[in-house]
Amino acid sequence: MNTGSLRRRVAIAALALLALVLGGVVTAVTLAYREKLDGDLRSRLLAAGSAVERAGSGTAAKPLIQGLALEGIATRIGVAANPLPAGKGGPAPAPTKTGLTIQTHGSLLVLVQILPDGTEVIFSASRASMDSAVTSLLVVETLAALAALAIAALLVGRVTRTALRPLSQVIDVATRIAAGDCALRLRPSRSDTELGSMAAAFDLMVDALESAIAEARTSEEATRRFLADASHELRTPIAALQASAETLLREQPERPNRDRLEAALARDAARLGRLVDDLLGLARLEANPARGPVELGTLARAAIDDARTRAPNARITLTLDADATVLGDRDALARVIRNLLDNALAAVDGRGRIELCLGRVNGTIEARVTDNGRGVPESERDRIFERFVRLDSTNPGSGLGLAIARRIARQHNGDLTCDACRSGASFTLRLPAP
Repeated sequence: MNTGSLRRRVAIAALALLALVLGGVVTAVTLAYREKLDGDLRSRLLAAGSAVERAGSGTAAKPLIQGLALEGIATRIGVAANPLPAGKGGPAPAPTKTGLTIQTHGSLLVLVQILPDGTEVIFSASRASMDSAVTSLLVVETLAALAALAIAALLVGRVTRTALRPLSQVIDVATRIAAGDCALRLRPSRSDTELGSMAAAFDLMVDALESAIAEARTSEEATRRFLADASHELRTPIAALQASAETLLREQPERPNRDRLEAALARDAARLGRLVDDLLGLARLEANPARGPVELGTLARAAIDDARTRAPNARITLTLDADATVLGDRDALARVIRNLLDNALAAVDGRGRIELCLGRVNGTIEARVTDNGRGVPESERDRIFERFVRLDSTNPGSGLGLAIARRIARQHNGDLTCDACRSGASFTLRLPAP
């Protein structure tokens, strides 16, 4: 990016353009003035020739010589066969027939007139006065042009300083924003001009940067809180594993105490494995999920079959009202449905009623899971989607399942909510229909 002085470049460009225009004007005026003087001189010579021609003879033309001399025209009369000298301009060529010709000899303009009686009349006029007048005009024009350039330089400097004042305001606002005053904006009165468009773009950029900073701070705070919660959640099963292992190694208990400790060891290891799996799943959500057509009905049937195998005493039904195909990540959406069914199974202790309904509502695909279990208090319906939140402390889960499920839903431009119902709990997954 060229970072030279914009004011200097604008001033130089404006003055250079003005100099070209003035140069063209001076040249055109000078040439026109010279052409006019030359034309006037030729007209006077032709008028003198016409007057002599009307006289008809050299004798009759002699009274005209004095008047022509007052006009700066020198006249010489001679015989065509033996012409007289033409003066400073050198000898004129001997004419052979009547008529007139105009010739240039140095600084003289010469007209040769042949009369019917054979008399040769030579008129000559000097161009020195014309050249002097043209030179004087050129000097005056040059001085006037230089004066105009000087005045223009002062005016251009003042005008550019005034015109570029908004840039100084941009620099001032940017400096104050960098110093910490993030609420400042340019707020242009018009956005359909060059400076207005630049100011509007500047405000949009600062707004975007401020939003990005706020999001970064929120993400950093969430990450810090997540690490703290994860450390806390991991500490409990790890401590239990360590205590059970140390007891087994140190005391070498007999059965059935040994069986109890080994069962606790296996249970804590399984809990730790589920927690680590959930943490890895939550971390994978930071990447963009793969997108493709996904038939939720197929995922629901597979999840229900698995749930019936694990809880044969539960009554699980599926209601499919319409085609439930969406665009998304098949594995991630399957995880959401499995998580909702697992939570429902835990709420009914494997023996209650669970219903999964799939359908289309106002251009949205909805998957609703309801159960007749303990239900969710109204004050906790949004909190249960936070990380590591468990309403039942006896639940072996990690408290990450619903947080992961909602995150997956929102990554698919949808949402997951806990809805009010008369008994039990109701969770609804909403996804945009393709």
